[in-house]
Amino acid sequence: MSTQRGYTLLELLMVGAVVALLLAVGFTNLRQALAREQVDGWARAVANELSAAQQAAITRRTSVIATFQDQTFVVAAGGTVLRQETLPSHITFGSILRSVQFDRRGLPTSTLTLTMSSTSGRSYTITVQTGTGRVILSEP
Repeated sequence: MSTQRGYTLLELLMVGAVVALLLAVGFTNLRQALAREQVDGWARAVANELSAAQQAAITRRTSVIATFQDQTFVVAAGGTVLRQETLPSHITFGSILRSVQFDRRGLPTSTLTLTMSSTSGRSYTITVQTGTGRVILSEP
């Protein structure tokens, strides 16, 4: 009587296929999570840059303008660029040019509502309130 122990080639192939499928799903979910975290970080950074632009207007006693379009934003005071950044390729502000200007007291001359969106489906709204200059980041 022969009692051989072990696994057949078919059983090993099935286990390998299941493991490969689980790894593929896990890797996809990890990439999506990293993309969501990246857009979250950029949204917070842009909100902080707007607050810094407001403070720069007060400190320098001059108007400071922040401009946003496509994947770039520029903060400038009196023709001098204070900050310029380009977003990663999967994050955008939209194609419409948006800007806000802070006067020498740090008050915005108009309200700014800016939407940042990512190809991962996540979007954030950043608002600068007229009158106070308060920067509000609305998360999804």
